[in-house]
Amino acid sequence: MSRTTKKLAAIASTTAAAALAVAVTATPALAWTAGNFTATLNGNMVIDAGIAAECTDSTLTGTIDAAGNLTITDASVSGCGVTVTPEGLPWSGSLNNGVASINGFSMSAIGCTYGGNISGSFTGTDLPVTATFTEQTVAKTSGWLCPGSATVTATYDFNPA
Repeated sequence: MSRTTKKLAAIASTTAAAALAVAVTATPALAWTAGNFTATLNGNMVIDAGIAAECTDSTLTGTIDAAGNLTITDASVSGCGVTVTPEGLPWSGSLNNGVASINGFSMSAIGCTYGGNISGSFTGTDLPVTATFTEQTVAKTSGWLCPGSATVTATYDFNPA
């Protein structure tokens, strides 16, 4: 190989490596399909503030954007043995890198309201996904003679609406 050929080969190799580096760093992250979603309870939800309420039905509805950010505009809970009422909607949240979060989560029952941010896990890169929240502690936000906190355990199947 001549000296000129070696230089041209080195320049071509360097240029190809630089182009590959730019292509790899410029590749966009996987995006969620933006739109409406419905999340339905998979199994039972347990809200435990000293005495566990086991709920058999719950639905969350709202929107997801391309970055995985959630806006939960409606929530329902039933089959608990007591009336449980979602409060303070809309809630925000996200599905990001295997972490599911709901911010501003709030529910009341028997004169006690509990709320806060809950997080769990999920797998997948687009709907449908299943998110599991296990023994997430939420603080008492109102009520008299209510325990200071409660735990929430629930699994939701998120599907496009």
